[in-house]
Amino acid sequence: MLSHFRNLFYVFLLRDMTKSPERLGTDMTQGSILPQIVRFALPLLTGNIFQQLYNTMDCLIVGRFLGRDALAAVGSTGQLVFGVIGFFNGLATGAQVIISQSFGAKDRAALKAAVHTSVLASLFISVFLSFFGIFISNFMLRLIRVPAAVFELASSYLRIFFSGMVFLILYDIGSGILRALGDSKRPLYFLIFSSVINIVLDLVFVLVLKMGIRGAAFATVISEMLSVVPVFWVLCTVDGDYKIRLRDLRVSSPIFAKILKIGLPGAVSSALIALSNTFMQKYVNVFGEACIAGFAVFSRFDNFIIMPMVSISFAITTFVSQNFGANEFARIRKGVKLSFVLNLCLIGAISFLAFLFARCFTMLFISDAESVRYGSLFIRFATPFYVLCATTMLYCQALHGLGESLAPTAIILGGFVVLRQTYLFMSTHLSGRFAFVALAYPIVWVFTALVMVLYYRRALERYTRR
Repeated sequence: MLSHFRNLFYVFLLRDMTKSPERLGTDMTQGSILPQIVRFALPLLTGNIFQQLYNTMDCLIVGRFLGRDALAAVGSTGQLVFGVIGFFNGLATGAQVIISQSFGAKDRAALKAAVHTSVLASLFISVFLSFFGIFISNFMLRLIRVPAAVFELASSYLRIFFSGMVFLILYDIGSGILRALGDSKRPLYFLIFSSVINIVLDLVFVLVLKMGIRGAAFATVISEMLSVVPVFWVLCTVDGDYKIRLRDLRVSSPIFAKILKIGLPGAVSSALIALSNTFMQKYVNVFGEACIAGFAVFSRFDNFIIMPMVSISFAITTFVSQNFGANEFARIRKGVKLSFVLNLCLIGAISFLAFLFARCFTMLFISDAESVRYGSLFIRFATPFYVLCATTMLYCQALHGLGESLAPTAIILGGFVVLRQTYLFMSTHLSGRFAFVALAYPIVWVFTALVMVLYYRRALERYTRR
């Protein structure tokens, strides 16, 4: 049996690690556009499925075997975790854009500096975010009025999760470097490996060792720690300007300044959106533990339905970045249009099915009738609007590929933070009905999609005329 696992590990991981360095990156500045985007997006989508699979398994195991309060505790921590991770991912987007543009422009010196700067800066940032997350956990849980019945469970889960933040961030930046070079295949293999480990450890820690919600948190941290190893094995053993060498690890001030210029607005935006969503959790908490549990299930559903959006949007970021570096604006315009149509077809079909089977999906996680009712309602209020969410995400990432960050950040903040919180405040004071809270997510997608598309068109015309 062990020999079979060793052979599988070689086939799916080591075989691709040892390919020639020329095949590590993919040049997206020439050739058929749609096949390139699809080939790049499919491994990302598969990887997202596996990532959400083990996130969902956390929820499913907790909800089924530890009960409604434990599920509500995990659900109430979601936006706080997203805020801290989202802040880093915003910075990582800046690094990915710089690496992709350098790769597309064939600038070897800039590529080398960007890779090494990204890794070392990420290490420092991960330590800071780990301590910061632990420090603010209890304060934020009190601020959003987490019920006393689930407070200690939520606090324990967060402390363990944030203690392993360094592993999550190092994995994310390593995979981001590979994707920036046009390689979305290897990160998929590493994520599958991590997902399987996480699910196995969830079952062992929660069902066998009876560690409760702490077991689910430890399973996540350990799987993240193990996923770092293969990513950096690849980056440290390949030949090329993107190879990581310890002696070259230093922060280049000009490169880091460019990363911050592109990534910091997105990082701040992600943090503020998470803060806005955290206060959304406060409005949900008013309806009690059943609604919190239902919202936790909806959050897992939301993570699933945005996977195609995220995959195509990440693909378009790399595609636009490389073609921007090569001054191929006609390809950029065509690639974004094709991606929009692809997004429209996929998200429309998924949303229709999700609307029909919302109750069945919710019942996978929890059997409590009131929680199932709330979870189903959240899903059915949101699904008709997900096409607009996909549009916002796609054009936002296309703008990031152009090196634009301030304007898309302002648009996202205007919709996801200012408009949403204004709406929630006014609607709940005028009427305390659940429907108004459930519409808080989808109602802002109308605004952000329209403004983001209009700004993208103007920005692309401006760059084309240069």
